[in-house]
Order: sequence, then structure tokens, then C-alpha cells
Amino acid sequence: MKSTIAWIATIFVMASGAAPAMAADWGGVKDMGGGVPIPVPAPAPVPTYDADSDWYIGLSLGGNLLTDATIKDSDPNMPVKDGNDIASSPTFGLTFGRYITPSLRWEIAVDYTPNTNLIDGQVKYRTFGEPGTAIETQQYGVFRNDTVKLSRTTALFNLLYDIPTGTRFTPYLGGGFGLTWRRLERSYTENASCADTFDFPGISCNPGSPPSSSTSGSSSKNQINFAAAVQAGVSTDLTDSIVWDNGWQMLWESGGISIDGDSISGNNRLTFKDSILQQFRSGIRIKFD
Repeated sequence: MKSTIAWIATIFVMASGAAPAMAADWGGVKDMGGGVPIPVPAPAPVPTYDADSDWYIGLSLGGNLLTDATIKDSDPNMPVKDGNDIASSPTFGLTFGRYITPSLRWEIAVDYTPNTNLIDGQVKYRTFGEPGTAIETQQYGVFRNDTVKLSRTTALFNLLYDIPTGTRFTPYLGGGFGLTWRRLERSYTENASCADTFDFPGISCNPGSPPSSSTSGSSSKNQINFAAAVQAGVSTDLTDSIVWDNGWQMLWESGGISIDGDSISGNNRLTFKDSILQQFRSGIRIKFD
């Protein structure tokens, strides 16, 4: 090894000494090329981060896969769904954001979830009249058809970190806060009777009690509350400007929203609160200047 290094050093010294002599014999480098200079190679460009080209917009589709919430009605006869029994529902999203650094970005994400049923269907039960009235001791047989639907729109400011992998697959983590706008819609019809029937045998009307009662109605309630979320997912670079994004989000909504409905047993109020949603979203992000 030492002898090899010595030989390389000797050849280098000899070549260095011979080069000026060769240049003098040939009249310089210019004389060899007919007076045309040999161009010096330009240095390779150094990649730079251009923040102005890293805005993006995105569209996404997804679903609320699991809802953990408290749902109560002041009338225990109402067929209210348990929070864990709420069916999955679709979500539609729009995002607008910008890269702060090659790995850190912020975005504004707006998601819409259409109507989800909290009460749905007909129920048959026995109940007493409204407390504090002349019929509070009168028992009635009730047929009621009640529907309560919940929809929501959330707007979050998110901060996300892309984890570099050196491939076109980029995991990310993030979190955000913002507002949730929830809307409840309720429609119902009710027929109550104190007559002895096949469906409600043994009921009799007290003197002076109305033998039957019918009521129907519809109403809506809108409410805005604070919301927060955490996110995780993986994005895939389809092209230099198009990214396919697949992610999970856990959304927390503060406060509760309530809606009322009339009944022979008095006003009943449904309340939806303490909600945490597990959501999946898949969409496309497009970068632009």
C-alpha cells in the first residue's frame, strides 16, 4: 500500500512539472484549438426552497367511522340512539394551505357532514299527562313518530409536520383548532288516547280528561362551538404538484346542542353533547404558485 501511494505521488509530481513545458512547446492551450477557448463547466445548481410555489388546495372525501357522544332526551320513552350506535356518515372536505418549510405546513380545513339520525322511527308507549296540568294523573297510550337529524360543518386551522423519508411516501402528524357549526332538525307527529284499545288495553279516561290528543311539528336549532383535532396520515407524491393524501382525524366538539318537541306528557328535549369523532379522509392536494 505504501509503495502504491509513493508511485502515485511520483507520477503526480512528474506530470505537474511536464505540463508547463508541454504548454510552452505547443504555444499554449489556445494554439491547440485554433484560437477557440475551452469552456469552463458551470457549477451544478444548488436546490433552493421557494415558498412562493408551495401553496396548495385540496379536496377530500371520507367518513365519520365512530362517534362517542352523550345523547339524552328528557322523556325516557323517546327512542334515542346511544352515541356508539350512530351510523357512519360521509364527510366532504376542502383545504387551503401553504408550506412554511419543506416539512412544516399550515392549512385551513373545512369539512361538512350531512344529516345523521339521532332518533328515527315510530314508538308506542304508555305515559301520563303533562305534570302540573289537569291530566297529570291520566294515563294515555301514545303512538309517536319522531325524527331528529344532526349535521355539522367544521373549520379548523391545522399545523402539520411531514416526516421526510427520501421516497414519494411521506407520513405526517398534526393538530388544529377551530369551530364546529352543528344543526339539529326535528319533525314529529303524535297521537295519544286514553281509550281502551287492542294496543293499550285497560286504559280508561278520568272524568274531564280529554279522550285523545294529536300534535305534530318541526323545528331546527343551530349552534357554534369550539372544536379541536389531531391528525395522522400518509401522503403520496403522484407528480411534482399533485399529492394523494390518506389520513385519520380525531375531532372533539365542546358544548352541547339541544332541541325541543311537544308531547302529551309535556315538552321533551333532546341533547347531543360530549362528542368525539373518529374520521377517515382521502383526497388530493394540488400545489400551485
